[in-house]
Amino acid sequence: MAKPKHSKTLALNKEPFRLWYEFLKRAKAKGMKVSKDYIEWGDTSMVFNKWWQVHGANLVPIVATGVALASDETMHDDNYYLFAIPKNLSPRQTRVEAEHLMKKLKAEHGEIKLNARWRLTEGGKTKYESIRAYLHAIDCKDKLIKQAVAAGKSADDVKVVDVLAALRLYYIKKHERYKGKGDWMPQRLTHGDGGHETDPKKIIVSDHSHPKVATDSINAVREYLKKGEALMQTVAAGRFPS
Repeated sequence: MAKPKHSKTLALNKEPFRLWYEFLKRAKAKGMKVSKDYIEWGDTSMVFNKWWQVHGANLVPIVATGVALASDETMHDDNYYLFAIPKNLSPRQTRVEAEHLMKKLKAEHGEIKLNARWRLTEGGKTKYESIRAYLHAIDCKDKLIKQAVAAGKSADDVKVVDVLAALRLYYIKKHERYKGKGDWMPQRLTHGDGGHETDPKKIIVSDHSHPKVATDSINAVREYLKKGEALMQTVAAGRFPS
């Protein structure tokens, strides 16, 4: 199979786009009105990695992390200029000549046009661990509501303390499954002892008697759900923070 001329996934951090995709799926599941521009995203019912291969890699801007030595991937990639730099050249002379050559090449071949529609919203450094916590909180609450309805109850019967217990259990099981790799349980969901060094196995999932739970953990879950809802609305409008 011939190598594609544009490897748009090269040097790209896919995590923000994975989270964008996951929040879009949940916004749709909740019946939110989403931007008509999302028609470009195609089928969003598939898992992210499959969707990325089919649609995502062709939608997002080409993003490289900076200047680096040429590799097998960049050798035939139209998104890169490959320079031959004599080793005896000084850094200053290299910079000057590279800038001159870049201007000449861009004048001859034009700028690479990026798909600006799906660029990340400009802003400060995003804490993706926090955004993942919002997503997990939403999923835990939705699962509890589904169980309540199946048992003849209503969404109102699902309390914040129930979501807290489910969220704690989620992190504990994830910690066991991946042997401690990935996100740790946020400190605000514990009893306030130890943060990321806290052993998840020592957390009592359904113990809400500790005063820290009322002041920190329950309020944290409320905040996660509120911020997660706001983020879903932002995503539904066609944006995601960088």
